[in-house]
Amino acid sequence: MKGSSHALIGVTAGAIAGYQVQPDVYTIAVASVIGGVSALVPDLDTNGLATNRITLSKQVTQWLMQLVGAGILVAIVYQYFTTGFAPSILLYAGIGLLLFIVSRLITQRRMLTLTGVMVMWLGIVMHQSIGILLVGSYIVIASFLPHRSYTHSLLGLAFYAFILNQLQQEWPIDGLLSAGIAGYGSHLIADMKLLPMNRRGVKWFAPIWNKEW
Repeated sequence: MKGSSHALIGVTAGAIAGYQVQPDVYTIAVASVIGGVSALVPDLDTNGLATNRITLSKQVTQWLMQLVGAGILVAIVYQYFTTGFAPSILLYAGIGLLLFIVSRLITQRRMLTLTGVMVMWLGIVMHQSIGILLVGSYIVIASFLPHRSYTHSLLGLAFYAFILNQLQQEWPIDGLLSAGIAGYGSHLIADMKLLPMNRRGVKWFAPIWNKEW
């Protein structure tokens, strides 16, 4: 199923969940957005729309790495001709060379990993927000998983619910937990093999039981 379809279903599920929490326009509107975003989260395990929307630009990141690497090498040459050789030059040269190599080898999947690491760093900066740290950890883990594996299971749903619960404690938003769970869960239901448009199903009980439903 396309990402746009998942998002639409998630918006509907989030709106219904928000209405159950507080039947007012503001809560329903916020819950709709949360549900729509949450419905795309399971697909962070693949190079799809959801992944490409949140990842740092590969081209920009490569350019920044090469720029920093070049800056380090220039600084090394300047230090060598002004103060002479020092053991630290070898360390900085290695860092600069490593940045050049990584900038050439990095893939879009690893850009997702890097994005998750940056989100975790943001959680530390934002007064050590556990919720943001968990969001970053989810992104990092998803970047190493095959499509329709653990993010498309009850284990993934439980971890996401845990993250939402932590975020709700930090930012008390009506309907955050229920709308997020509804949106995420709607994705798993929409991907089930029972629906005629799906050739593959969802491994609800992975890793305990890998039967597709």
